[in-house]
Amino acid sequence: MRAALTIASKDLKTELRSKEMISAMFLFSLLIVLAFRFGFEESVSAGSVDMPDLAAASLWICFSFSAIVGMHSSFAKEKDRETLEGLMLCPVERSELYLGKVISNMVLVFIVDVLSIAFFALFFAYDYGGNGLAVVVIALLGTVTLVLVGTLVAAISVNTKAREVLLPILLIPLIAFSVIMPSVTLTGDAIAGMATESVREIVSIAGFAVIFGVVGYLTADYVFEG
Repeated sequence: MRAALTIASKDLKTELRSKEMISAMFLFSLLIVLAFRFGFEESVSAGSVDMPDLAAASLWICFSFSAIVGMHSSFAKEKDRETLEGLMLCPVERSELYLGKVISNMVLVFIVDVLSIAFFALFFAYDYGGNGLAVVVIALLGTVTLVLVGTLVAAISVNTKAREVLLPILLIPLIAFSVIMPSVTLTGDAIAGMATESVREIVSIAGFAVIFGVVGYLTADYVFEG
């Protein structure tokens, strides 16, 4: 675990210096929120939009697509700078390399998630029905599963020629049913103050996190060898 934390620390320090990944995710998230704001402006003004449903759907679109941008960059930079081979030469298990990437990606993606929640509250003048903290907790839960899946798929696609195209093609179908759909339902229920009634969604998201985490950990040797 120490090696994984070292790799994660290295990635986060590099990102703090360059700010390439988080800047791209930040701008992408902001643009999506603005698109929803102007796209639903008349409906929001008329009160014809169910705000919990709009908030849940738009937030998870922000989370998911921003994460795809970020997780692609985390491996693409290593590949382009020829540092991925150097990491693989380190005397550590490939599973530790996978865990390190998961930790760093999770920190960065969750930061953008919180910013997205704040953007939505700001531009829509919406307080999430007083359940903003519950929305943040659900974002963290969904982000864990999202990053576990995304890091594994990003590691697979980085060694291909069409990695920019292959990552979303592989990842979106995987996260649609394992993360996005249950998280949208859970977020909507949380805003409405009924999160305790969404036990099935919570179990589903947590279950997929365990499954993909175990799969990623056990197959890391084969994934990083390409």
